[in-house]
Amino acid sequence: MAAVRLRKAFRYPEESESEREELDEEEQERVIEQLQSQNDARNAQYSMIFTALPLLAATVFVPSVLSASSQAERLFSLLSLVSLLTTAYIMKCSPLQPDHKGKKPMTFHTERIDRIHAALVPGTSAVCLLLSLVYLSTGSSYGIRPVLYLIPGIMLAVILLAQKVMLSVDLASLKDLQYEYKGA
Repeated sequence: MAAVRLRKAFRYPEESESEREELDEEEQERVIEQLQSQNDARNAQYSMIFTALPLLAATVFVPSVLSASSQAERLFSLLSLVSLLTTAYIMKCSPLQPDHKGKKPMTFHTERIDRIHAALVPGTSAVCLLLSLVYLSTGSSYGIRPVLYLIPGIMLAVILLAQKVMLSVDLASLKDLQYEYKGA
């Protein structure tokens, strides 16, 4: 008689994938640290890109600030330039870690600087609203196209949206689950 063959029970491929072993404590910590480092690196890249965007947009207003045909055009171009520079500062200097348990992120700023930082977004929003009103009320009487006065508001909205998305990735919930499902 030839060799005897043992039979194995048939299993569907998705059954074998779902029967995955749980991670032990060290593997859980390693995976969470890896995800955190990837998130930090990605946030640093996005922060640099979204800081550069308003700075690049600000170059549109530099010529009209330096050589505007009227004082009003120079003023509105200067407001646009300041608004874009402030937007870049907001992106660069805002914390990229979520605020947990009602506590503010750890910073070494004085209380006065914290109040100034808190006023930057509403102040810049007010300047952008003023520039939008200028766009709506003026024709093409200025040398610069009035539609360009919408750029600071658009940049501020993009930066605030990018910050919200960057802060929405919160790995603290993974750390809370870390030891609840221990492996073997």
